[in-house]
Amino acid sequence: MPPEPIADGDVDAQVLIKEARARARRRRRRLALVLAVLLALIAGVVAAVRSPSGKVATATARRDHSRSPAFVPLTLPPFFADVQGSGEGNGPLQIRETGSGHLVWQDTRVTSADGVTGLAAASQRSFVFAMNAGSACATKLYRARLSASGLPGALAPLGPTLPGMLWSLTVGDDGRVIGYAISGCSKGAPGYLGVLQLPSGRTREWGDLSLGGMSSGNLALQGQLTMSADGRLLGFAADAISQPDGLIMGQNVRVLATDAPPGSVSRRSRVIYRQAAPGLGTRSDLAAASLSPSGTSAYVCRQSATRTLATAEIMAYSASTADPRGVITTFNAKGTWPQVSCSSMALDSSGGFLLVPYTVHSAAGPSAEVLQQVAVINLATRAIFTVPIKMSGSGGISEETGTSIVAW
Repeated sequence: MPPEPIADGDVDAQVLIKEARARARRRRRRLALVLAVLLALIAGVVAAVRSPSGKVATATARRDHSRSPAFVPLTLPPFFADVQGSGEGNGPLQIRETGSGHLVWQDTRVTSADGVTGLAAASQRSFVFAMNAGSACATKLYRARLSASGLPGALAPLGPTLPGMLWSLTVGDDGRVIGYAISGCSKGAPGYLGVLQLPSGRTREWGDLSLGGMSSGNLALQGQLTMSADGRLLGFAADAISQPDGLIMGQNVRVLATDAPPGSVSRRSRVIYRQAAPGLGTRSDLAAASLSPSGTSAYVCRQSATRTLATAEIMAYSASTADPRGVITTFNAKGTWPQVSCSSMALDSSGGFLLVPYTVHSAAGPSAEVLQQVAVINLATRAIFTVPIKMSGSGGISEETGTSIVAW
């Protein structure tokens, strides 16, 4: 029914009606805002994403506590760098677009004999990489910055030449702290972890580490080294080795303070995740680990296989309590080929995305090319998209021989 007319002098009633209508409009705006936020959250958390096996998987509705909101990126890094690995050694350094996998640049002058042995991202467009120092058994570090189109600028040498063969490289504090794993040049020579501080050039080392079977030690490095964003923690996955017979007694993820006094790696580091060795109570093999930027969590890669199914699983764990914080994703492949792997997973410099080269297929047609599948995982939403990359038939960036290198 229409309201009764109000006398011209009835000012209080008119004011009350206007205020009531204004309150109603404000309530409607608040309700609309709340509804929009809820719809956005629901869409981000339960969005269906397609898994590498071809099945549709639903993202886990679990908050990722491993990163501070300050590290949540707005966009993907525009490029990533990789080195193709094979049984013959490392291929040339490559720069690719993240969204398409398109090859932007490749250093064709570098061969497997004097090529890149380590690679790490200092920022979205700055990379630190290691190369063999000529014919000598030594390693030299360099830094390269990318242009807006992804082309690297002039190489800038970093720090002193390091004696020995480099197996892994990681970077923290915007490239001012560099961690590395190096072994001697003869079988059985001691292996060690080291940290280089820039610009001072000071180094600190911890020994008794087995690297690729070339050196002996109480711990055997698995996968790549990783470092917290501030450069204060060095992280890695390792096998615990029995000295008398060299058997694997267990597997764990460890962190080492970069200001710890020199000594053995096993004594100076602490365990943040542990599991039994394969065949001793578990079917999974610990392949790699990546520290979150804050150093309070670790993303752990475990692989397993049966006669009919290969599985690679990535989970998040607390670095202080070792409590699980949820499954990031699981890759499955039926049969014995193609296999799946997460041993080459790399966390981007902002800490918001994981890049995982997870399987290699033979490309269709008569060519000798292979198709490398690379998954890009948003750690906030668990959403995944896959980038296919064509590479020569000699290998891919997901090789598990210790030659696979990827950074972004």
